[in-house]
Parts: sequence; C-alpha cells; structure tokens
Amino acid sequence: MNEDFSWVTFYPALCNGLKKYASDRRALLAFLFEKLPEETTYLHNPEGVKVRDIDPFTFLGVMNRHISDPKKSLVAEAFKEFFEVKEPIPQNFHGIPPLSNENSMFFSFKDGKTAEDIQNLWNFFLALLDNSQDVGSMFDRLTTTQYGIKFNLTIGMYWVCPDVYFPLDGPSRRFLQEHGIEVGHKVPSFAEYKTIIEEVKSKVCEKPFNQESFAKITRSIFLNDIVKK
Repeated sequence: MNEDFSWVTFYPALCNGLKKYASDRRALLAFLFEKLPEETTYLHNPEGVKVRDIDPFTFLGVMNRHISDPKKSLVAEAFKEFFEVKEPIPQNFHGIPPLSNENSMFFSFKDGKTAEDIQNLWNFFLALLDNSQDVGSMFDRLTTTQYGIKFNLTIGMYWVCPDVYFPLDGPSRRFLQEHGIEVGHKVPSFAEYKTIIEEVKSKVCEKPFNQESFAKITRSIFLNDIVKK
C-alpha cells in the first residue's frame, strides 16, 4: 500500500484495540496521563480537574488535533504499543481531518449529562465497528439532541471507518460544494449523509472504489488547502 495512505489500515486496527476498553475507561485515562502528559493537558473540566471518563472519539482525537506530524507520530507510537497494533504507524497524516485545538472533546460539562453523553458515544462507536443497523438512528439522535455533537461526528466516523464514511469538516464541505454536491449549514440526517457519500463515490472518486478512495480525496483537499493558505 502507498505509504501516504497507510493510516486507512492503522486507524481501524487501532479502533479494534480501543473497543476492548469500552468498559475500562480508567485504564485508558491512566495510559494517556502517564504516557502522554504533554499531549493531554487539555483533558480537564472547567475547574481544571482532569477528566474522569472519556469517549472513544475524544481518545482518538489526542492524535488528531492541530499539532505537528512528529507529535502525531509520537502519539501513534504510544497507541500502537498500548493496543498492540500490528499495522505500521502512518508515514504522514495528510488528509486525516483534525479537531480544533479549542474544541477537541466530543462531550462537555454544560448540561449535566456528561456521563450519559460519553456512554452514548461509546455505544455509537461500537455500533460503527459492528456495522449495526442502529447506526443511522443513533447518528440522528446524537446530532440533534447531544450537546457538542455536530459535523465533528462525521470526522470521528471517518477515523473509524475510512472506506465507509466521508468527513464533513469545513474544508471537505467546501470541496463538495465546488463539485456540485450540496451540503447544508446544518448537520444532515443520516439518510441525507448516506446520499452525500454516494454522490462523492459517483462524482469524485476514481473507479473502481477501493479502501483508499476517500483517503485520496481528503489528502487532495488537505494539500490544496495548504496551497491556498
């Protein structure tokens, strides 16, 4: 496989390791704070107290923020060792949508439902990995009722299943609009999201579609975005 796209096998392998800790999040936090103290300083509540629970997307986000590739590689190495991932770490992270450094958590502390929100995200993550028929209804519920869950959920879905879901981060939405694929200002329903994905396959992807097809597009978006800046 082209080294530029080695992440499309590393990330799913990592997620398969992560799912084993769905009921042991204390171990995940102990690992993060012990092995990656400098990369996890933002994981705290408004009073500055370290978080006591974490969802899978926020966990993966430690490696997927606006930080340098060397720092991402450091996190990837730590993840690889902890989860005993056999796949090589990515040679670069071009085209993997990052989270905003100012908003890198998928849960908040504003509505008094932090624990419930985190569990909802774990349930969704496990449903994605199982290709459950409940993914659609869970997506709609999360994006319409859970605080802080908007387009960022599609980014997390892309990390987990990079050959199934396409991210709708800002640069990707602009790219799709430029290619005649309509994406509104509001998060689409799951049915609408699936339609968008099918349009990406038919209008943008090279044929035949394969494991790297979406990754090639997001890498192109990333590189073009750098040129524009």
